Amino acid sequence: MGGQLRALVGLRWQMVRDRRVRAGLLVLAAGLPVLLVLAALGGQVLSGRRLAFDLLLLAPSLFLGFALLAIVSPLGAGGGAELFPEEQLVAFPLRPRTTFTASLLVAPLNLAWTTQVIALIGVTGASAERSPLVLLSIVTAGAYVTMVTVLGQAVAWGVVGVRQTRGGRQVTWAMLAVLVVAAAVVVRAGWFVDILDSSPTSSVVIASRQVSQGHFTGWATVTTILLLAAVVFAVLGVRLCSWALRRPRGTAGGAVSRHRRRRESPPTELRALLAVDRRSVWRSPALRRGALVLALLPGAVAASAAVNWQSLALLPGLVAAGAALLFGVNAFCLDAAGSIWLATQPHDPMRTATSKCLVTAETSVGAVVVALLIASLRAPGVPTLAELVALLGSLIACSLLVVATCLHLSVRYPHRADLRGTRDVPAPPGTMAVYSLRLATSTTLLGLAFVGAAASGVWQVGAALALASVAVSCLSLRRSFSAWDDSFVRFGVVSTVASG
Repeated sequence: MGGQLRALVGLRWQMVRDRRVRAGLLVLAAGLPVLLVLAALGGQVLSGRRLAFDLLLLAPSLFLGFALLAIVSPLGAGGGAELFPEEQLVAFPLRPRTTFTASLLVAPLNLAWTTQVIALIGVTGASAERSPLVLLSIVTAGAYVTMVTVLGQAVAWGVVGVRQTRGGRQVTWAMLAVLVVAAAVVVRAGWFVDILDSSPTSSVVIASRQVSQGHFTGWATVTTILLLAAVVFAVLGVRLCSWALRRPRGTAGGAVSRHRRRRESPPTELRALLAVDRRSVWRSPALRRGALVLALLPGAVAASAAVNWQSLALLPGLVAAGAALLFGVNAFCLDAAGSIWLATQPHDPMRTATSKCLVTAETSVGAVVVALLIASLRAPGVPTLAELVALLGSLIACSLLVVATCLHLSVRYPHRADLRGTRDVPAPPGTMAVYSLRLATSTTLLGLAFVGAAASGVWQVGAALALASVAVSCLSLRRSFSAWDDSFVRFGVVSTVASG
């Protein structure tokens, strides 16, 4: 297993030929330990203050939220991220243990996972006493992170195996419906706080705090249980991965072919291209599942925490950035092997880029709107005019910023991707990590600016910020369209996404 994994990682690293991507990966690899140390030190600085006490009360909820992320994220990816697409390794069959370990290895490339870990370390440092024993508290937090990450991968592979048949897919959809109804009942009945109070994560927080005070018995017990559970889940995950990979994808009970009504021809070139691109998005199981998760999960988390209207201005940027990572960062890969055929059709090539931009915008704005509607259900009070303008400005500005960034990346740095499998992504894992960091950083900073505009109480501030951001994004779009208008650039993009 170790030899296979080393060979896969080494080959993937050699395939990263862009120096900027390599530099970005090295910065991420070197920066994560530094950020963890800074988070722990920052938490220790806050220790003993009023804010630290508030964080201690919120810590069980934060730990539980990370567990939810660790389980839902690989479920949305159909078993977790992968180093290489499945079809590229048909001639080199891998052991299930290698496949499972590789999905664990790629987990830190998920920016949401990384930021949550940094936040947990910071909260652990703040809730502990100022003492060198805080290192033991961080060990407990690390054991918890390891355990729930392994558990999430194991659950994801189990669901992948169940969903290989039509009956299994029906069962998983039924279970999802039951969970959604149960969550709605819990929130509506006001039981959410009681459930958090009785959550097992409270024991983890208490143990990590007690060890910093010199009490080692409870800490040793909890940490040992977490590590043993991680080992058990790892063994179970390998077995579930092996079972899922052995199962044939059944079609029993479903028709192999079906009758379809002939669709009317779209009246214009642009509408014809839009129809092709939209169906290219929804034909992909990875894109469908990812869009569903992005639309529902962030809004549900914000609703459960009853985030106020002022802070909701941060949500559009985060959701739009996540939606862009589904396909927007390499939008022309939607055509895949059909790119060359489509490029030879008699239409204005500029409409091709326009169609990709519109479909990316539709996906991002749709996910943002759904997330905001869900989050607004429990937002306290009535929003002021300044908060409404900031929220609307954040939605428009962040979505347009994401579309402009995506078109720039799609034109300048295309990749070969089919997006047919449940775990397919539009670019290699390392590149996706760099893109994720770039999009999250820009949209978060812009979202924070809109939060400040909402806090100012002056609606003109939010409107002016939105206009300025839209102007900058439009300039970026204009440059990208000009580059796409170059036939040599178009040839490079089409040939890359069609054949690599």
